[in-house]
Amino acid sequence: MDKILQNGQDTDKSRLLVFMLASRNFGIELHKIKEITDLLPTTRLPGAHRFVKGLGNLRGEIIPIISLRERLNIHGDEKGKQIIIVISKKVNYGLLVDKIQGIYAVDTRGSESISSIFSQDAETSFLIGVCKVENSDVILLDSEKLIEIN
Repeated sequence: MDKILQNGQDTDKSRLLVFMLASRNFGIELHKIKEITDLLPTTRLPGAHRFVKGLGNLRGEIIPIISLRERLNIHGDEKGKQIIIVISKKVNYGLLVDKIQGIYAVDTRGSESISSIFSQDAETSFLIGVCKVENSDVILLDSEKLIEIN
């Protein structure tokens, strides 16, 4: 399933980093990703939101580490061993995910909105929609809104 794109291929499509979390596929636009690294030691922050695992030191840059499983209210044991470092306007941060699937070219313009299927009190601002990648549904995430709290 790992399809790494070569330069010049599928230039009319967006490139997504697709990763797995609790047997579901999620994606973030590749230009929002700084790097992927292994699990970092974290320092817990008192009073932080439950999904903030703490602060990590990535070669001198202090970044918050966010459990995407807890941010999306996905129950189960934390299996994350990889961290995606996301470039954000406010602060770069790390997302703890279960498994990286690969980089794919996707036409995100044809993605379907999913916010209408949630109850009105459910936070869906960080969900962009759903698209198909190799016959699998991928939930598209807005990396800027993931760290905002409504």
